[in-house]
Amino acid sequence: MKTVSRREFIKLSLSGATVFALGIRLAQPDSALSAEAREGDSFSPDLWLQIDQQNICQVTVPETEMGQGVYTGLATLVAEELDHDWNLVRVKRASSAEKYGYQSTGGSTSLRNAWSEFRQVGAIARQVFLQAAAGRWKVPVSRCFTESGHVYLKDTQRRFRYADLIADANRIRLPDQVELKNPQDFRLAAKALPRLDVLEKISGKALFGIDVQLPDMLIATTVHPPVFGAKITGFDDRAARRVDNIIDIFQIENAVAVVARDFWSASQAARALKIDWQAAADLSDDASIQQQLKNALAGDGIVVSQKGEPGKKNKQSIKAEYSVPLQAHATLEPMNCTVHIHDGMCEIWAPTQSPSAAKSIAEDYYFSFTDRAWKKIKSILHSDSQDGVVVHTTYAGGGFGRRLKQDFVAEAVQIARHFSQPVKLIWSRQEDMQHDCYRPMARCSLQAETGKDGYPESLIHHIASPSIRESLDPGYLERKQGVDSSALEGAKYLPYEIDNHKLIYSHIRQPVPLGYWRSVGASINAFCIESFIDELANRAGIDPLEYRLELLQFNSRLLNTLQRVARLSAWKQDEDAFYGIACHSSYDSHVSQVAKIIRQADGLRLSHVYTVIDCGLYVNPDIIRAQLEGAVIYGLSALFSEINIQQGRVKQSNFHDFPLLRYARTPDIRCEIIHSQEAPGGVGEPGVPTVIPAVCNAIYSATGQRIRDLPVKAEIFAG
Repeated sequence: MKTVSRREFIKLSLSGATVFALGIRLAQPDSALSAEAREGDSFSPDLWLQIDQQNICQVTVPETEMGQGVYTGLATLVAEELDHDWNLVRVKRASSAEKYGYQSTGGSTSLRNAWSEFRQVGAIARQVFLQAAAGRWKVPVSRCFTESGHVYLKDTQRRFRYADLIADANRIRLPDQVELKNPQDFRLAAKALPRLDVLEKISGKALFGIDVQLPDMLIATTVHPPVFGAKITGFDDRAARRVDNIIDIFQIENAVAVVARDFWSASQAARALKIDWQAAADLSDDASIQQQLKNALAGDGIVVSQKGEPGKKNKQSIKAEYSVPLQAHATLEPMNCTVHIHDGMCEIWAPTQSPSAAKSIAEDYYFSFTDRAWKKIKSILHSDSQDGVVVHTTYAGGGFGRRLKQDFVAEAVQIARHFSQPVKLIWSRQEDMQHDCYRPMARCSLQAETGKDGYPESLIHHIASPSIRESLDPGYLERKQGVDSSALEGAKYLPYEIDNHKLIYSHIRQPVPLGYWRSVGASINAFCIESFIDELANRAGIDPLEYRLELLQFNSRLLNTLQRVARLSAWKQDEDAFYGIACHSSYDSHVSQVAKIIRQADGLRLSHVYTVIDCGLYVNPDIIRAQLEGAVIYGLSALFSEINIQQGRVKQSNFHDFPLLRYARTPDIRCEIIHSQEAPGGVGEPGVPTVIPAVCNAIYSATGQRIRDLPVKAEIFAG
């Protein structure tokens, strides 16, 4: 049992003791991105548990549901400690009120950050109901036990529903200490419980941002400069205004907004616009950025970390360079946001990963244009209904880090200021694809010195890339001595036992807007490291699996996943197949994957991807498998796709030239979850970094062709 001391608990009696509600201020780190991305921030939401007269348990959660199952996961933690009936559990999304703290969903942190705190909510409520029942029966609490939303009296048939005890519970002082269950005693957690959002989604009742409908709502779209860094100097909208149902056309910060009664009309008018742009100073293209990266690798760079004296043994040296292209997030639901400015407030509906960031940027654009003093308003606001800016967070049709940036919210607020009725902004797919915040183009060199046995005694890893942090927060690199920590993810802490190791970082500047992409730096560095380890194994004439096993002798958890995935995939037992393997640790989880390729009459086919994860203690195995399968598909999409820059603009515009993995090419994906008693790790992102190197290593096994530069030409596979 884990003993938790009483911190800041608030018990509220609502509706004349007809509801039991529990609010707890949770003090924990900001859940925005990776561990490094949380520097200087804090995450301390209020979490509400409410049980009504029907014995319904409603859990209010401060995370965005974008397919990753966070509603179900967090509610399970509460219901587990509460001993409630899962069929009576409901979820409500927290509002944007300040009492809920800073809200941001990313970095595979939701369950990790909430593991203890959400369980405390349920445990405290359970203890209160035990005391309430004991008081009714006039027996010691030790004579009572809980199960499925009821309190029972031992050795009798007597029981109370939690709902029957609401009035008593609201009069009881909250306990100073509660005991959390031993995970081995869980009844709900670690079980494949039905997801709480499924019924809404399959019935069409789920409200995604793009589904929002309000009375008299207008529809807007925006047209941005095609070249990064360009500015609008003027526009001709005469042809655009001749389109039916057009309401208005005007310029906002650095885009032209077209407002109509429907999206089709708005999009047709947007195409008819003739816009003049002031040319940007930097008209970069792929070749020029790649040359910058190569030049950076030829320089000294900044030594981030060093162990021993790498590169000074004067032994056989092996060197290779790897590169990855720009990647778009390509969320199936494009950027959209609905805003209604009315009655002295700005009301927002958005599929955002960070309601707090959305609220903050909306305040900047809304209150800067009002004649009221923002400080005075803030001093008198006490509830959501009175808040100057209210964000309603909807379901999101994919996030992958893209919805952490709030540019679409800022534009919607600027447009809505011109109208009394609500306005829904929808970016076209082309605008979404060509004005994303991309995963950066990067290039890495790895140099190893090997002993007579072929194993590395020294490794130097040099990373060259633009900075995501600097792109999102100008001045970041100056504050951090020129190093972007997100670029080092998956490289700073090498999993392999190599006595001499050096990590070097070189930053280049380029005009392409960058952002956090699913698994961030780990998606780049795992490809480079796992490809290079495979090259070393091949040169040494050692099986790639055995090579890694030897180097992981002191990394038991990753080693275990590697051994398990070898068994799961029947490693190299099919003599007619070709295998590739990769392993990586990220977001406090450990993953190994095997890709299996078969040869067909019309070419190669990726037939299977096997995945084993050790994510520590977990909540719902079905959700984990879904996340791993989705990570494989997302990673494989990036294996074949890229964003190209030509004269400062993106060439791709839709899924015809930025393809996602289609069903016909999707391999059989098989997953295994290791039962572990370690602290919970992330799940949404750790399955991405290993799939590309595993497939590339399998391609080498099948063709002898070493893939060092992504993407892979799709023609290498059949179909």
